[in-house]
Amino acid sequence: MRMQNKLTLGSIMALIGAAGLILGPVIGLAALGRPWSFIAGFVVGIIGGLGVALSVAGLIERRGGN
Repeated sequence: MRMQNKLTLGSIMALIGAAGLILGPVIGLAALGRPWSFIAGFVVGIIGGLGVALSVAGLIERRGGN
């Protein structure tokens, strides 16, 4: 994946993850008694983590000049 694609996709995924972390308790993702809320919270966390990792990898690649 190219550096620009990593930065773009990673930023979008990190924003989705951040929005999910902020809005999650409001819409009920923190209620672990229901299975769907647990799965939704887990998916939001995975998306946010992957987005941050992709963004950092793109920034490192950009800094290295590759």
